[in-house]
Amino acid sequence: MPGYYYLIAVAAVAAVYLLSSPAALLRFAAFILRWTVIRVRVFGAENLPKSGPLILVSNHISLIDLLLIQALSPRRVRFMVRTEIIDFLPTRFIFWYLGVIKVPSPRRPKAMQAFFGEIRGRLRKGEVLCFFPEGGISGNGNLMRFRSGVEPFLPVNVGVTVLPMRIGMLHGRLFSIHKGRLHFLLPQSLPVDFSVTVGEPVDPELSAFELRQKISELGAEAERRPQPGEVPFHTAFLLRAKRHFFQVTYCDAAGQGINNFNMLLRTILISEKVRELNRGETEYVGVLLPNSTTAAMLLLGVLFADRTPAIVNFSAGEQVALESVRRAGVRTIFTSRKFLQKLEWHETPEMICLEDVAPTIQRSRKLSALLRVLLMPRRLLVRQLAPLSCYNMHHQAVLLFSSGSTGTPKGVMLTHRNINCDIWSFLRIIALKKSDRVAGNLPLFHAYGFTVEFAFPSQVGNLVAYVLNPLSGDDVIRSIARFKLTILTATPTFLQKYLHKATGEDLKSLRMVITGAEKLRPELVDRFNRLTGRTVIEGYGCTELSPIVTINFNNSIFDVATRSDHPGSIGCPLPGIHVRVVDPDTGVELGPGRPGRMQVKAGTVMKGYLNDPEQTARVIQNGYYDTGDIAWIDRDGYVYITGRASRFSKIGGEMVPHEGVEEAISRIRGTEVREIAVAGKSDPRRGERLVVFYVPDDFDPVAVVEALRESGLPNLWIPRADDFVKVPELPLLGSGKLNLIRLRELAESAGK
Repeated sequence: MPGYYYLIAVAAVAAVYLLSSPAALLRFAAFILRWTVIRVRVFGAENLPKSGPLILVSNHISLIDLLLIQALSPRRVRFMVRTEIIDFLPTRFIFWYLGVIKVPSPRRPKAMQAFFGEIRGRLRKGEVLCFFPEGGISGNGNLMRFRSGVEPFLPVNVGVTVLPMRIGMLHGRLFSIHKGRLHFLLPQSLPVDFSVTVGEPVDPELSAFELRQKISELGAEAERRPQPGEVPFHTAFLLRAKRHFFQVTYCDAAGQGINNFNMLLRTILISEKVRELNRGETEYVGVLLPNSTTAAMLLLGVLFADRTPAIVNFSAGEQVALESVRRAGVRTIFTSRKFLQKLEWHETPEMICLEDVAPTIQRSRKLSALLRVLLMPRRLLVRQLAPLSCYNMHHQAVLLFSSGSTGTPKGVMLTHRNINCDIWSFLRIIALKKSDRVAGNLPLFHAYGFTVEFAFPSQVGNLVAYVLNPLSGDDVIRSIARFKLTILTATPTFLQKYLHKATGEDLKSLRMVITGAEKLRPELVDRFNRLTGRTVIEGYGCTELSPIVTINFNNSIFDVATRSDHPGSIGCPLPGIHVRVVDPDTGVELGPGRPGRMQVKAGTVMKGYLNDPEQTARVIQNGYYDTGDIAWIDRDGYVYITGRASRFSKIGGEMVPHEGVEEAISRIRGTEVREIAVAGKSDPRRGERLVVFYVPDDFDPVAVVEALRESGLPNLWIPRADDFVKVPELPLLGSGKLNLIRLRELAESAGK
């Protein structure tokens, strides 16, 4: 009995100590959470000073941020939180107990004056304060607008250290506040992974926008590293398939789905054939197939053979496509004779047709694969199949070829870390549901198609329904209706074709429609809204960035994809992706509202261009990839694309954006169909002049020029009526993008 009394006494003393010390209680609560439902990685803790006045400036993504921050600091941290959050009834007592400092409304000047006085007094005493400049908890993990910098807090003649902190989160969250109510959100996996990155001291006089950029960059730096429990996506598929044999991940829209058990069996068999038939033991294996379960099986098979798939961009034409893969050193291309006949391509010596491979697989191999799938532990099986790549996040996942819209297609090398970083950023803001199903309409040689419609399902297990021809509106609409697809990604050109074939009933299952690759026209958004009552969300990406960079979602996972808060923008960078705009001449980072070259830092930045270190070094410097786009960022962090640097004409010393002229003409015409394209042509008098190519018969250049003048467009932006040229069709690539090389050629030859 005395022993029990001793334990009770110790527990009582510990309880009294914890209750009397809010900082100790926060650290204890964080300790308990770290051993139960969360896992925290800390970077830069050595930057925390042991003494002296300190302001921590942090983003705010969850209700447990206070626990995480206090757990890092041996000194007590006083948190500054807005009054409306402190007064939130379910947490009011907790905030009072912790001694949180209320940030009053700016509409109460006397209260604000007293608040600033209190803050300056605490800093003079050498205390540690934490400031959340967003003023509230982010609704989707993205950084919101920073309302203020820290300069107003600083007392005179006192040296205050200002440290930026970035809190990141993977796999969902536990609690959130939405519309005045506390919500518990079941995380997608346990433990929930958090990362806390403490930056180096910054200038206290930085503006709110500059502080936001600093914290955004910290996030990009933190997520360039592999994450806890991360595995390549072919490994993720096998680990999941062994647990869920009868679940269907990949299916053909025109046929039946293949359950994971059969998909895994076929993948193992084809991986053995890849090892056997890949001539010369080269790293890259060509894949020339349309979107299908066969293509998915072959891609997984190549990866399990410890090789890298080089996906042939068949939309580029036979000569360009084959020349691209040959330059990459590809000696083996797996394809289908039936598909070659449809493309009207010739069968070449390096091609191996799957119709010839299937009959050569012996029954003994099939039995061996069956027994391994049924009997071997899944982690042993994956190590046996892919010993070099099964857990190597820096192994190259795919070789994709750029669209070639501005020149010869380049081989883009993307690693598993690149692809996974993009998948996990995407996953955090879309509020994925188990019932979500993805339309497999974009070609797998397209970076968006590969990431969202192949790698993403392999990681999360949600079904994808492949459509053979992305241009076939009938097939895409039928697949949406048949499989109740909820997520559709498309270029505006492709979406336009789909809407010509669809009714509102056909599209009622869709909850998220995202477009990219070209400018989303307002007329197309209006038409989709009239048809479905929902909106189209614009995003931005490029092959070299795996590819998604921004999506213009509203800032709430509870209302995801229902509206865009900043129409005309391509949205905010996804969590863990940092975007900046720099002066094209000096490379100096620009402030809000100032256009310049758009650069991106993230774990999504490609490994490089194949066999082209010089070009790689030109576009990737200090971890930033230069997109070649001209853009500006507003104070809320939303990015606006002005146009490609290559899609400007310098006329009379001024930069005139081709896309801006195209948008102005489209507004006058009032059509959602792409019917014009603008290019530049050399001019001896003004440097360049604009040439407008148009398709419709009812297009009146004189009337359009007059309407442009009446709209108030700058004179330099207005083409001459005799510089309008009628063409049978606009030059497009297979992805739906304009073929800028061909467009420039047409412009230079116009009028000759």
